Amino acid sequence: MAQEGLFFTGTVLKNNRNLLEEEAARQQLAMQREQLELQKQAAADKRKEARKKNETKPGSYSLDGMDPFYAEQFQGSVSEYQSFVTDNSMDFDDNPELKNQKLKNEGDLSVQGSRYKSISSDLTSYRNLIKNGNGDKLALAEDGSYLFEYNLNKQKEAVNSGDMTINEAIETYPTDAQSMVNKSEFIPFYMVDDDYFEKDDQNREGKFEGTDGYNYLSISDDQKSQTKTKIVSKLKVNLNNNHNDSNAAAIYNNEQFTIDGESMSAKEAFFLQAYENEDGEVEKITAPSQELMDQLDPQSENFNKELSDQYAEYLGQKIADREYENRGAKRSSKISADSIAEKKKKEQEEAQLQYNIDTYNDIRTTETSDTRNAGYETYIDSQNKNLVKNISSKGLGLKDLSYSDILGDSEIETEGLKATGGSTGAPVEIHAITLDSGGNVVVLVKHFSGAHGFIPYEILPVKQIEALGEEVKNLTQYRKPQVKFDPNNY
Repeated sequence: MAQEGLFFTGTVLKNNRNLLEEEAARQQLAMQREQLELQKQAAADKRKEARKKNETKPGSYSLDGMDPFYAEQFQGSVSEYQSFVTDNSMDFDDNPELKNQKLKNEGDLSVQGSRYKSISSDLTSYRNLIKNGNGDKLALAEDGSYLFEYNLNKQKEAVNSGDMTINEAIETYPTDAQSMVNKSEFIPFYMVDDDYFEKDDQNREGKFEGTDGYNYLSISDDQKSQTKTKIVSKLKVNLNNNHNDSNAAAIYNNEQFTIDGESMSAKEAFFLQAYENEDGEVEKITAPSQELMDQLDPQSENFNKELSDQYAEYLGQKIADREYENRGAKRSSKISADSIAEKKKKEQEEAQLQYNIDTYNDIRTTETSDTRNAGYETYIDSQNKNLVKNISSKGLGLKDLSYSDILGDSEIETEGLKATGGSTGAPVEIHAITLDSGGNVVVLVKHFSGAHGFIPYEILPVKQIEALGEEVKNLTQYRKPQVKFDPNNY
């Protein structure tokens, strides 16, 4: 029987797959997908962190204490700001312009919020006055309504109609205390009965002579200082954190000033112009926070007595400056001729005394000489104008100088005798005025022969002295200064 069996007659294919490489490729692809997911998550986390970093802080823009109308306006501004931050949250770190705009918006909101709260506080005060039966202290509008309510309604109409911005409406229809309270109802303590400033005005202690020939009276610096001190003492709170005078308390809390054309409370003006930070530097704060404002409120838990005293000093000075502004010097009597002459004489004496002192000091550091061969030591060769005055007028001199008046051993006498045949005098010209070694005023004269000599200034005739002119007057009147002995200096 023939053997039977199964035989494979097809083509045998060789298996060339590398299973290890395939597995490695699959793992690498999986890792790449995982890395990509991680990158996506990191980017998402970064965006989340950027939004968190730049998100607004609702607590900084509270509506508490705002009148509903101003709260509505403020909320609109806050919403715009929040939308701006949300839309650009990823770009602030890389875009300085956007970052600066964000900071500007925050500053504007801070100023805006403080202003709205301040105005709202005023409105609450007015309504409390009415509630307590003191509405007669408030100003009325033409229609008989309270002026603050009338102007508030005008603000609403202007803003809601789009005719004005909120800031324009506030400026056009103000509701500040200065405008809303009847001025006749409140008289500050410094103007009641014993009017501080009027009293100073009527009893001026400052006196001076004007250049127009009249005497003038002014309120002296001492008067101003004393008046300011009285005002400040009343504005300061006592040890119990209260004002001793309710009138002063009203001024402390309600005084208004206009700074650079803008009306603001005295407290706001203080923080803008005089507030000093921890380093002692004046820091201009345009929109003081409620926390800062509370430091000036004696009823607040955050009250700062030291800062309050500084505010009182500032407030007192501002009030004094304002009240003295239009109380300048007043012309009184005409200066008499005697007074003018006496004043001129005193000025001349003071000038001469100073000249004497300067000249005496110059003499002590300058040596005398006799370069004119006059046989007499003087300061004629000094370059110091205090010690020598040359005479420019030609022909000014003496017709018959007595030889006995010549100082020292001059050749003028010898030359004169030769020329005149034995006369006791000779004609000379005056050339200069100077001092000798003893500080005496002497005159340099010259004979026509060329010889020089010195004579005492005192022997010159009056006409000759007058002809010398004013420019030599200080030198000719020189006297050695008298030094008074002071035992305390030894």
